[in-house]
Amino acid sequence: MKRKKSVLCEEDFELKTSSILGIGMGLFACKTIYKDDTIGSYTGIVVTDDEAYAEPYNTSHYMLMVCKDCNIVSEGDAACYTRYLNHSDEPNTRFVVSTRWKTARVVAIKRILKGQELFIDYGPWFWEATEIEKMVLST
Repeated sequence: MKRKKSVLCEEDFELKTSSILGIGMGLFACKTIYKDDTIGSYTGIVVTDDEAYAEPYNTSHYMLMVCKDCNIVSEGDAACYTRYLNHSDEPNTRFVVSTRWKTARVVAIKRILKGQELFIDYGPWFWEATEIEKMVLST
């Protein structure tokens, strides 16, 4: 019998200092997470493309482009725990976006054990658009 996919919530995670030195906080699993489980929605303020290129959003490190004229800025009161996913070239999660519903969620792409940090690949555009030097997880 195939395992039913789970939809997790904030209580299934813990915020701790990231395993990437100097990066800040990271999101850690409080229980084992399986491939294709939903980690959570990527929430925030939804802004148009014009707004995304203007202050104060054009300097945000938490912006996700969903589709034309729909960008999610995961900052402030509208943000949730998924904004604490840090970058890795070997991620254990990925974004799933719906251009129809103009939403985004994060899903596991492999098993994540209790206590492990969750990572996502920010993609090359993030590093090109920011002045942040790419931090690499040392394993």
